[in-house]
Amino acid sequence: MVARTVVALNRRRALLAAIALPAGCAIQPLASLQSTAIPAPTGPVALRAPLVGQAWTYRKLNFFNSSLLDVVQETVASAASAIDVNRQGQASGALEDEKHAAWGQLLRDPVWDYPMTFEAPVPLWPTPLTVGANTTVNTHYRMDGGSFRFWIQVYSVVRGWERVTVGAGTFDTVRVERLIRLDHQDHTRAHTLRRDTMWLSLEVGRWVARDTSGEYSSLGGSRMLRDDAREDHFRWELTNWR
Repeated sequence: MVARTVVALNRRRALLAAIALPAGCAIQPLASLQSTAIPAPTGPVALRAPLVGQAWTYRKLNFFNSSLLDVVQETVASAASAIDVNRQGQASGALEDEKHAAWGQLLRDPVWDYPMTFEAPVPLWPTPLTVGANTTVNTHYRMDGGSFRFWIQVYSVVRGWERVTVGAGTFDTVRVERLIRLDHQDHTRAHTLRRDTMWLSLEVGRWVARDTSGEYSSLGGSRMLRDDAREDHFRWELTNWR
C-alpha cells in the first residue's frame, strides 16, 4: 500500500513539473485540431450507451500557451435514474462531478469556472445527431451552496462529420458546436458568451476532443467598458478509454 502511494505521489510530482513552463521558454498557442471532412454515416446514428465503469482519460491543455494543465479521468459511477460521471485529475485531485438526466442531457456542468446545476436539462448535443440538427434551451442555474438563480441559454448544432487524430487514435466523429449565453455570478460582468466545440465518437460514447472558451465585457462605475475580456481557453484530448 505504501509503495502504491509513493508511486502515485511521484507521478503527480512529475506531472506538476511538466506543467510548469521553463523560464525563457517561448509561448506558443495551441495549434488548431487537425480534421478531415468525411461523409455522414448512413442509417441510424447513436452514441455508445453509458454503463457503470466506463472511463475516459483526457489531457487538459491551455490553448493560449500549449501547456499541459492536467490529466483527467472521467468514470461513469451511476447509470440508473441519473448518470453520474466522477472526475479525477492527476495534478488537481478530485474534481466536481458531472450529472446527466439522460446521456447528453446535463443537470450539472463542472467544466467552466464554477460548477452549474440546472433547473432543466441542458443538451450537450442535439438529438438526433444529423447534420443541421439544432436545439435551443433557456433555463436557470445555481452555484453550489447558492440560492440565487442565474439565466442561461444554450444553442447546440450538429455541424458535420470529421476524422480527427488524438492520443488515443484516429476516430470518425460528429462535430457539435454550442453557443452559451448566461448571467454570471460576478456582477461586474456583462454579456458573457461561451463557445464549446466537441468531436463525438459513436464507439467511444463521448468526445475525443473538446475546445471550451469564453468572453465577456466588464462594467466599470456607471458605464460599460467596451474592452472584452477572455475566459480560459482549454482543449481536452482523449488518451485512453474503456
